[in-house]
Amino acid sequence: MDILVTFDENYIPPFKTMLKSLMINNPEQNTTFWLIHDGIEEKKLQDLIHFCLSYGAKFEHICISKNYFENAKITKRYPKSMYYRLLAPLILPETLDKILYLDPDILVINKLDSLWKTEFPEGKFYAAASHAIVGYLTDDINKIRLDIDHSYFNTGVILMNLTKARKIVDADEIIKTVNESRDIELILPDQDIFNAMYGKYTLKIPEVLYNYDTRFYRAYLIEQR
Repeated sequence: MDILVTFDENYIPPFKTMLKSLMINNPEQNTTFWLIHDGIEEKKLQDLIHFCLSYGAKFEHICISKNYFENAKITKRYPKSMYYRLLAPLILPETLDKILYLDPDILVINKLDSLWKTEFPEGKFYAAASHAIVGYLTDDINKIRLDIDHSYFNTGVILMNLTKARKIVDADEIIKTVNESRDIELILPDQDIFNAMYGKYTLKIPEVLYNYDTRFYRAYLIEQR
């Protein structure tokens, strides 16, 4: 199982917690963690390699050149790192045909076998959860705001069929979409861009299993009744 993460040095401690939780609950998986970053120092990368090995996992990293996004909008709200998961199909080696992106600050409390083995129907190459089930009003607002006709997906957990995605994902188109947008249009820039450009290619997965948000605990209970 291949896991994608993107973070800077500040997120190393939460990533270690996430990794530990994943490996404890998925001990039978042969797991490799892939980090896309823009310059974490070598000493800290070596520490991450040894930390992964201590839990029986492999660690690979890809450092992005500072010139890679020279034509892209880069501000405090639009850091370079926001482009990494959007462009992951183009950045990761072509030897990978599938990967599971996880935010580095989540806890993995379930087995991931079923999610990893998800079959993508025709026309879909991403799989993610949507919080529409617990917030219909918010979901409707997002549909109007981004002019989309599908549920608004949370990008903290994304299963990617890289082989299919590479045929659609276009770096220039992503950068153009971000550059031409107004700040008011993109509240959560990378998540909004994902939904606007690739939401229609995304398969919905159960959020209670794979992207549980404790803030919605009562809403989940109501939904299950």
